[in-house]
Amino acid sequence: MTTTRIRTFVQCVLMGLAGAAPASADEIISTFSGGIHVDGTTSPGFFNYFVGYSVPSTPAERRNYFIFDLAGITTPVASAKLKLFLPGGPSMVSGFISSEPTEDYRISGSPFPSTAYATAFGGGAPGPLLSAMFPTMGAGPAYGLKTISGDASGTDIEIDLSIAAILDINASLGSMFLITGRLSDIHPAAPGTPPSELVFAYTDIPDPLIPFPRLELTFVPAPGACVPLAVAGMALLIRRRRSS
Repeated sequence: MTTTRIRTFVQCVLMGLAGAAPASADEIISTFSGGIHVDGTTSPGFFNYFVGYSVPSTPAERRNYFIFDLAGITTPVASAKLKLFLPGGPSMVSGFISSEPTEDYRISGSPFPSTAYATAFGGGAPGPLLSAMFPTMGAGPAYGLKTISGDASGTDIEIDLSIAAILDINASLGSMFLITGRLSDIHPAAPGTPPSELVFAYTDIPDPLIPFPRLELTFVPAPGACVPLAVAGMALLIRRRRSS
């Protein structure tokens, strides 16, 4: 086996250990959550993260966003998932309101910075800016995609984040990380428009029964825990090469 192949083996061992034996995990609660409508309107200070549309109460499509404060995070992240509660169960109305059996929810980043969305939450973003932000929400390189149905009401919707999201999270360590989302298969302008295609309705947080959106981070283990095993594997390959 060549030195290059041995080096490749060591790299694979290190990456495999990072994926198979993560050092620790943490949950970050969202600092802001909310939404922007296609007509360039929003509801300042409203944490509700419903997405889609509902006739007649919310006829204009709404897309949502979440901002997570990573100021205290310094360890590189190996994997992550977004956790969003879908209301429902014996004590509350279902947050899935749709004439369709399922809805596809897509998340991404945005070319607009998290500060723009924080400004929108605070009521300081003008209509033209909101209108420009809206089409970018949930439309960039995919952070994740989840098919949701009413059967999930009363549980957390967990979305495993993509490699693109992990790269952006690691680039955002020490600052804010933004996620935006949309329903990717709605058709409010189609003939015979259905009455509603809405997910995460009634997420009127803060509420003792509804948790805030959460970002679960799994961290890359400390290098010292992996290197001895990698070196042992490399030594074994060298011995096999000599014996052959």
